[in-house]
Amino acid sequence: MEMFNQQEYINSFIRDNYKTIKLRIRNDNKLIMNKLSKVDNINRYLTNLILNDIYANRSYNYINNDVQIDFELSNTMKDLVDKAEEADLLGDYGLYMNIADAIDSQAKKETTNHLISETEWKKLVRRYTL
Repeated sequence: MEMFNQQEYINSFIRDNYKTIKLRIRNDNKLIMNKLSKVDNINRYLTNLILNDIYANRSYNYINNDVQIDFELSNTMKDLVDKAEEADLLGDYGLYMNIADAIDSQAKKETTNHLISETEWKKLVRRYTL
C-alpha cells in the first residue's frame, strides 16, 4: 500500500486550481520594491489591483450603462447585480439572461414588499435588460 504524499497532493491541487505567473521587477526600481516590501499579501494585492482595473475600465456587452442605479440595494439584489455584471464582462449571454430575469423577479418581489419603489424596479429592468 502506497503512503499518502502530502506535498505531492498539495502541488497537484495548486497545479490544477491556480495559474502561476512570474513577475520580474528590476532591483533598481526602488519605488516598486519599496511598495512590495510593505505589502502583507502580494497575491491579494495584485489580484485586487487587476480587479480594480477591470471594473474601472469595464465595457458592458448587455447592460445598459446609461441607466445608473442611484438607490440602495438589498443584499440579495446586490448579489444578483454583481453576478450579472460579472457574467456580462465575461460575455456569458446565457448566464447573464438568467440573472437579468432573476433581477426582474426579485425587484417585483421587493416592490410588492415595499422595499423598493416601482420606479426603482423599472430602473433595474432598464439597466439589466432582457
